[in-house]
Amino acid sequence: MPTQKKAAKTYLPPERHAQLEALAASEGQTVSVLLGRLIDLALDGEEAPVQPRRPLSRARREGKVTVRLAADVRQDLEGEARSQGVTASTWAAVLLSARMRNAPQMVSGERRGVRAAYRQLRGLAVNANQIAYALNRGVLTGAGADLTKAEVEGLRQDIAKLRMALSVYAEGRFQFQSGEGEQP
Repeated sequence: MPTQKKAAKTYLPPERHAQLEALAASEGQTVSVLLGRLIDLALDGEEAPVQPRRPLSRARREGKVTVRLAADVRQDLEGEARSQGVTASTWAAVLLSARMRNAPQMVSGERRGVRAAYRQLRGLAVNANQIAYALNRGVLTGAGADLTKAEVEGLRQDIAKLRMALSVYAEGRFQFQSGEGEQP
């Protein structure tokens, strides 16, 4: 089970923050990871465990592959990439990653949308649980007090259907990206 973490906030003048970002980048870390290490050092009085260095760019971390394509294949790739709102190189990486990982690879805008949808569904599920809890305790008053157990259960089922629809969407993305189900 993942550990629970709590944010520790501080405000710095812009020039100090820029220095902190530069130091973190030189260590191949985020500001958050660097601050965590510094806090560990201050509180423990000993060397904090060194986090593995993160590369400065995704290209260096993940590597590069160069391929030569026939003109018609390149045009098709560029057309698909444009329809997804990304470059041909990014789209080729998405397609190859989907195939090699056997999982859908969302492009950045799409990824944000899917994450936002899951966040919204999680919020709806929490609200449904709170409503059910209040109904069970008999403390729900006002317009919501007329809800029945069946209506709350219907709400939960609707949320489960939306979650399933999002999963089906992701599966469809994978089939599209990997070419499954296409006839040659």
